Formats: sequence, C-alpha cells, structure tokens
Amino acid sequence: MPLADLIRYFNMQLHRPPHTKEGGYFALAGGQVQAHFKGRVFGTLFQPQVRRGGHIVCHEAFLRELTPDGEGLSTQMLFEQSPEHELIQLDRMAHDLHALNFVLQHGQQNSFLALNFSPESLLALQGDEGKVFDAVLSSCGLKAERVVLEMIDTGFGDCAEVAAAIARYRTKGYQVALDNFGRYSWDLERLKTLAPDIVKLDRCLIGHAGHLSLAKQVLVELTSEIQGLGMVVVSQCIENAQQLQAAMESSADWFQGYFIARPALTCQPSVGLAYSCPESPALPMMIQA
Repeated sequence: MPLADLIRYFNMQLHRPPHTKEGGYFALAGGQVQAHFKGRVFGTLFQPQVRRGGHIVCHEAFLRELTPDGEGLSTQMLFEQSPEHELIQLDRMAHDLHALNFVLQHGQQNSFLALNFSPESLLALQGDEGKVFDAVLSSCGLKAERVVLEMIDTGFGDCAEVAAAIARYRTKGYQVALDNFGRYSWDLERLKTLAPDIVKLDRCLIGHAGHLSLAKQVLVELTSEIQGLGMVVVSQCIENAQQLQAAMESSADWFQGYFIARPALTCQPSVGLAYSCPESPALPMMIQA
C-alpha cells in the first residue's frame, strides 16, 4: 500500500472510538512520518544492532520529540509525565509511527525492527488489541518474523503471566527480547521460565567490564550461560573501545551502543557500518574478530 494511503488509513483508525479527533494524527514531513499528539510532534530514531563482521541485524526504534530548539523531553520523561490514559495511546501511536518510518527506509527488508514495550503493554496486547497490532504491521508490509518485541525487565514478580504472553507472541512468529537483564536479577531459572529469543544485558554489566577483570569475568560467564539456553545475547550501551573489546571477548552475539552508532533519523545500510565510523578507527578490526 502506498505510504500516503497508509497514513490516511492510520489517521482514520485514530479518529474512531475509543479514539477522538483530538487524540492525534500522522503526517509526512521532511522525508519522515511524524506523529502529532496533544500539541506535541514526534519522530523516530533508529539505532542499529550489529553482529560480528559489521552486518546490521536489527534497528531499534526510539520515540523522539521534535521541537524548534531541539530540546524535547526524553522518551522516559514523556512517559513518566503522561497521564495513564494518554500514555497508552501515545505508546500505540509510537509503535505505528516506527513501523511507518521503518517501511519508508528502502532496502531494510533483511533487518529486524525492534519495538519497545513495558511488561504491562505486552500483557495488554492480547485479544482484539493484539489483532489490531498484527493488522498494523501487516498493512505496513512487515511480517511478524521481522519484528522484535523488546520487553523491559522491570523486576516484575509474576513471571508465569509474562512467560505465557511471550510464548503467545513467539507462536505468532515474533522474536521477543528481554531488555536490561541483570539490573534486577541474574537468575537463570527465571530467564528459562520467561524463555525469550534474545537477551539484552543491562548497562551495569558492560559499564566497568572494559577495565575491571572481575566484571569482565562475570560478563564472559553470564554470556556463555545464556547462550547455553539457546538465546541470542546482545551487549548494549557500548560507549568506548574498552567496552567493545570486553563485549567481543565475552562472545556476545550482537552489539549496540553509541561507540558503534548513535540513533539516527534513517536506518543504516545493512552492511559496512563498522567500516564507516569516524569516531572509532579501531572498530573494524575489533568487530571482525
């Protein structure tokens, strides 16, 4: 479906109950789809996740407030300051916005699109809501197999309910990632119960691993144990050469962080990222190792 028709379709959906005309709408501006919501304007930023050899396997989408001075609120602050009823709608609009902008990027059909969810949002995406979400992606030409649902590990207690939700989405073909693993718990039995496809290690595990031998040992052993469960391990929040070296030595599968590539308006080419990073001349050799 042409992009203009897609935007028109999504705007029609937003203006139907339980939504209202004041709720928001999408518009194309500056080569990207923007979301207008409660007097604010939002766009999408994409940050790549890279495997060894420099090949991009996934783009994680982030919500970005667009303001004249460039000082819009961070995503975390936006969601913290929004009333609950507005937060739910903004969350749904963000996923639609990211899907639209992803399909607007030509030549990215071979990479995954990662969308962020809280455990509560993931649990709410059932029944009719789940069908609407599936239909949105289908309208954009995105198959479930190319979408990663990133669920933030908030230290939630009821693993059984979340595990059941993860199992449902995996059955549909989605990949499910558990983000920030290690911030609240390193319990591998808990991880086995949740059974995600992908585990993204919390920044605390890479923060000191670049120069502390004990931290590096923990990173290596934990990565190996998670991979032993058949899960892909992502070392994220890599911000310097030492951290990248530690991540490489840990045998992590994918890598993400500002040292590799910052979030940007456009998706990076699927290959060759490691060879075009001016801030890190040692990166090509390290990524290929």
